[in-house]
Amino acid sequence: MDMEPAFIRTARQALGAQYQFSIASSRSEGLDKAYKEAPDMIIIGYTEPRGDSFRLHQELKKNHRTSHTPLLIVDVCPAEHCRKGWRGEEGKQMHAEDYIARPLEPAELAELAAEILEKATPKPMEMDDILEQMEKVLKRIEKIEKLLVR
Repeated sequence: MDMEPAFIRTARQALGAQYQFSIASSRSEGLDKAYKEAPDMIIIGYTEPRGDSFRLHQELKKNHRTSHTPLLIVDVCPAEHCRKGWRGEEGKQMHAEDYIARPLEPAELAELAAEILEKATPKPMEMDDILEQMEKVLKRIEKIEKLLVR
């Protein structure tokens, strides 16, 4: 979610060929899309008015539908903080899988997105792990049976 055309172009270049994505330019539009589309990841960039990105982050983390969705925070260039009205404490309170400041190249954004999605994707268990878990469950059942038979 971002309202700056340059970042939207970067996102399209970085993600368009590999991922299906949608763009929102306001907090309310972003929330609506997040709830309806249930994305695999959300990228939060700069939105107006000041503080909307932070509020969006808070609302996403509080809602059961989006609280576990991985987030990537893409901040404005540090030199823009004063002009955009950014107060450092807001960024420090945003809990996300990664946090990066602009400028960034499309390849860098694509790499970050791939890393976040890789970490968020559940890995299938190996057969040995499954058997080990089954043995533990069977031992617990045997203990319960012994307790019940007494």
